[in-house]
Amino acid sequence: MNTRHWNWIQGLTLAALLPLFAACSSEGDELLQSEEKQPVQVNITRAATDGNDWAWQDNDQIKMNITPHNGTATEYILTYQNGNWSNTALDEMVLPATVQAWYPSSASYESFSFAHDWNSYVVESPGWDGYTKMQIDGTVNQSSEAEFAKSDWMTAEQTLRESTLNLTLQHKLCKVTVIISNYDDYPIESVRFYTSYTNNSTGAYTGDLRILEVNPLTDATAHKYTAIISAWTYDDVKARRPPLMKLKVNGKDLFAKHTEPLLSGNAYTFNLTVNNPDATTTRSAGASECELELVDVEDMNK
Repeated sequence: MNTRHWNWIQGLTLAALLPLFAACSSEGDELLQSEEKQPVQVNITRAATDGNDWAWQDNDQIKMNITPHNGTATEYILTYQNGNWSNTALDEMVLPATVQAWYPSSASYESFSFAHDWNSYVVESPGWDGYTKMQIDGTVNQSSEAEFAKSDWMTAEQTLRESTLNLTLQHKLCKVTVIISNYDDYPIESVRFYTSYTNNSTGAYTGDLRILEVNPLTDATAHKYTAIISAWTYDDVKARRPPLMKLKVNGKDLFAKHTEPLLSGNAYTFNLTVNNPDATTTRSAGASECELELVDVEDMNK
């Protein structure tokens, strides 16, 4: 067989295969284009493994951005009422779709700012670092479970491939619990934590130095104080950041410090020893007025 015959046979073979390739391509395109829209049902849970799983309250809202296949993003609001989420049967859409969801609805998927009362005050020198005045822009109220839950910023992102969307929201901030395990017999008048106002997916927004105090969820009998605050490095004097918390004892402000970073999604438990600030003779040499001990760290999103 000469070269001319061989080229001619190759040409016939390729010509015979072209309709087959075209049919396969056409069938694939037709399948994609004729893919039927499907209604989507949503189920919502949240990661909670730290023993403080607060309950959803009526009028709690979650927002979602859903981008269907070859489509544009649509924002949905889901409202909790009488044990159910309204609008859980979403518009019909072509799958697969990309889903981003977040709680509370006042936040966004990318950032969260604490709601506060805007009552600012100045920590006079000597402040927590001994020499710098610092403005506090307001107080975040977490003194009830309902108010506490409003600070629990959570997000979820996934690809929706079926008609049921099972969302598991992940905690983005951190939770701190401080138990005053040892103290002298005198009144502790108040306990406040500190936090950054603005937060992103990995912690506090470092470019924003607006600092808030947090009125925590309190179990007075157990001397237990719990707050949701920024994932941040506290007690960083160079960055003018406050310590973890402040106590008012006998009219005097005492500051409890924790120098290690607090990480997004973690729950921290501390024991705190508070020494009488007016009884220096009862303390051992070098002992501070507030001695904070980390006793447990738990991943709330595991």
